[in-house]
Amino acid sequence: MYVTQSHRNFVIKLLAFIIFVGGPVAIFFFLNQYRGTGYDGWHYLETKLEDPSFGLPTSAYVPLWFIMFSMFGIASFVLWYVNGVVHSFGPYIISSIKFLFSLMWFPIFFYWQKIEVTFIITVLLWVFNGLTMVFFAGTYQISGLILIPEQIWLSYLCIWTFFLWNGHEKSDSVITASNAT
Repeated sequence: MYVTQSHRNFVIKLLAFIIFVGGPVAIFFFLNQYRGTGYDGWHYLETKLEDPSFGLPTSAYVPLWFIMFSMFGIASFVLWYVNGVVHSFGPYIISSIKFLFSLMWFPIFFYWQKIEVTFIITVLLWVFNGLTMVFFAGTYQISGLILIPEQIWLSYLCIWTFFLWNGHEKSDSVITASNAT
């Protein structure tokens, strides 16, 4: 069988797609083990924190994170497909930093249960996702636009983790005050 250049290009593009999209999705499934027990997570079962009134149903968080990891992979693939790695090196550096913060979020929130650190990481995620959008859009506009839903999700997540952290602090002081009397 004769393998043409177009066959090789197709295989390379297919492998790149699998790596760019499959990699973040596979990592998401690995990180998802830190969620806690079932969809309720640690913050409902162990500490009985009040979910803010605007909180989503707990079953919505896993699909939303899955979609965000997938969209990041697709945006990265589109950028590579159009420009290649060499011409997209700057945007990939910024997006790699963002991706590292994404990797840190799950274990810090669910495993180590540090709400204040989770809030800081969520804000950093929001900032670096915004930078990633700008850098990706500056190189190829569609790849930046693909990340807009993630920016919206991270905006919500910043507010949610702030209110969760704020509620956690208040419940600790209320418990301390009631024990003192």
